[in-house]
Amino acid sequence: MAKMSDDDLLRFLQAEQADAFHYNDGEIASARNQALRDYLRFPYGNEQDGRSQVVASDVFDAVEGMLPDLVEVFVSSDKAVVFDPVGPEDEQGAKQATEACNHVFYKQNNGFLILYTAGKDALLLRTGGVKWWWDVRRTPKFETFSGDELQIAAHIAANPKAQVISQEALEPEPVSPEVQAQIEQILPFAQAGDPQAVEAIQQLMPRQRYTVRLKTVEDKGMVRVCAIPADELEISARHNSILLDDCPYVCHKSKKTHSDLLQMGFDVTEDDVRRAADDNVTQDREFYDTLRGLDVRDDTNEQVARGWVREEYVLIDFDGDGIAERRKIIRLGEKILENVEFSHVPIAAWTPYLLTHKFDGLSVHDLVGDFQKIHTDIWRNQIDNLALANNQETVVLTDANGMPKANIDDLLNRRPGGVIREQMQGAVRPYVDRWQGIEAMPMLEMLNQDKERRTGYSPVVPGLDANALNKTATEVAKNSNERQKRMKLMARMMAEALVKPMFRGIFKTLTDYCMEKLSFRLNGQFVQYDPQEWRDGYDMTINVGIGTGDSMQQMQYLMQIAQAQAMVAQSPYAPILLDADKIRNVQARIVELAGFKNPDEFWSQAKDEQGQVKQPPPPSPPLPLLIKQEELKADAQKFQAQTAIEDRRNQAEANFKAQLEQIKADAKAREIELQLQLQAANDARDSEREALKATYEAELEAARLELDRYKTDADNATRVDVALINADSKAQAAEMSAFARQNTPQPGIPE
Repeated sequence: MAKMSDDDLLRFLQAEQADAFHYNDGEIASARNQALRDYLRFPYGNEQDGRSQVVASDVFDAVEGMLPDLVEVFVSSDKAVVFDPVGPEDEQGAKQATEACNHVFYKQNNGFLILYTAGKDALLLRTGGVKWWWDVRRTPKFETFSGDELQIAAHIAANPKAQVISQEALEPEPVSPEVQAQIEQILPFAQAGDPQAVEAIQQLMPRQRYTVRLKTVEDKGMVRVCAIPADELEISARHNSILLDDCPYVCHKSKKTHSDLLQMGFDVTEDDVRRAADDNVTQDREFYDTLRGLDVRDDTNEQVARGWVREEYVLIDFDGDGIAERRKIIRLGEKILENVEFSHVPIAAWTPYLLTHKFDGLSVHDLVGDFQKIHTDIWRNQIDNLALANNQETVVLTDANGMPKANIDDLLNRRPGGVIREQMQGAVRPYVDRWQGIEAMPMLEMLNQDKERRTGYSPVVPGLDANALNKTATEVAKNSNERQKRMKLMARMMAEALVKPMFRGIFKTLTDYCMEKLSFRLNGQFVQYDPQEWRDGYDMTINVGIGTGDSMQQMQYLMQIAQAQAMVAQSPYAPILLDADKIRNVQARIVELAGFKNPDEFWSQAKDEQGQVKQPPPPSPPLPLLIKQEELKADAQKFQAQTAIEDRRNQAEANFKAQLEQIKADAKAREIELQLQLQAANDARDSEREALKATYEAELEAARLELDRYKTDADNATRVDVALINADSKAQAAEMSAFARQNTPQPGIPE
């Protein structure tokens, strides 16, 4: 048989798609649409103006009443699923798989919200589904690093994927006085051209520091789990089981943007996305989108178009070997984006009320919807009747011509304390409309009882109904157990059809794709598990909780078991019937029923890390012997303490002597080194001082010569000036003498 072509594969997929759509869009989609409307208490369409339009909430009350107990079954413990070992050598691997899969579901994914959504979808819309896959995302990581150029370069070299996105220079650090003194001491050698001195100064000088912001993009893979909307899950019409392992056609369709598809690694254009924008849309999807304000018929006018991507898991003989294999096909309209062989169907679904040999079962709405409609009709009639009883009509007497015997204006404008004028007595009288609500109470009670019998759920705590005083404690407990059995059966259905395949898929995905060790915090300690070391499969046990309704009863049973274990432990049959694990299991269940999720907070594990049972301490000896043993132990401890003190003293003395000798040797070496450095510094200072002395003496001699020359010149100038002054003085004296002789009278000569 030849290999199937892409065109043949596309025609096959389109035929399966059409069959699945007609199967899901028929009675199933219509029932889902009506369930949503009744849950949200939308009008039925038969309302009348001026009459009551109230809508009962039976569907809402039943769904929201069942959901807490149903979800608590799985979230009351940290281990909803336990993997059992196939052989003794698998015990450690099964334990690791249990802890890792529960961690992936509850911690890495929002396990509570997934179970809540899938549980609510099934209760309201017949089926609730989940999907799991290995998701690889490019995760950017930002960090800030400060340092000099060498430090930054070394940090980037250690992180090859790091990219510098910003850089900022920091203010230079001031030089300390100690470093400045060292630089000044080495500077003359560096100026003289010594390369070692230059290098030493460069090392002492502070380098320019920077603050850089780095971005590192890493590909991180993990198991993703999500709840699937009921209208996005399409199942082959030929499938006859709620389990999807052998389903010939399973499809999850979802809307994706062009950017989403590129991020998924597919080479598509915006036109490809727009061509896939139109797809068959079920009635409940139209109603959902209407509630969100979306127009499902016109999605191509959006600025960012979205197309329907179909992730299909089909059984088909694609390779032509005559055996149908499971294949995963991702399709965007008529364009096949991926076609690979796959190990399993990564989708699971469940229904609260199973119909044998069918995929879909019944929802709570299917059982309660008619009660809500009847309840609504009764409520409306009673409210209308009460309104008429409180606002009575009026009868007015008329004559033969139809003329009223009372004033019509007074009747039409009635007010408290008003006056009604009538022409004859008895012309006006009220039309009595009796309220008949009391007669409807038995009918409402009967409807509630029938609804409880049909669904197995009662919102009223047993013992609080009208006939509680006439019931014995045994009868009340029996009725309570009967209701809880229905809820337990529903929880078991969810566990086997949804939770168990989902955890098996998480385990399979980890072993197929997770190549790195899982690291997470468990019981206050960090653990690392390698999924590649696990076996291909382990036996799986669903640890379905017992719910809140009978927790006290289960607690009593466990206390009785614990008492029986204590009695057996004192008998010769204890090694045969009991071990540490069994005793701890009972105590752990008691802790979980008390509302604590982690029994390890109260009880230690019975086995160590190697899987060996921890041995209890030996029994205590008799009191006299015990006292003697304690005395001997005290003497031995005293001797050991004295010996240890003496040894420590000797050791301390030896260490002190050795350290003292080492200190002396270091001091001597340091002294020699300092002397050499001082001698070198003195030699350098002497040579520098001689050079400075010679220079000073030369400059001093030049100054002295200049001073002598200056003195000689000054003396000569002074002598010249003195001679000139003397000459001038002599000349002036001669002139004065001559003038005096001329003006002095001679004797005997009259004036």
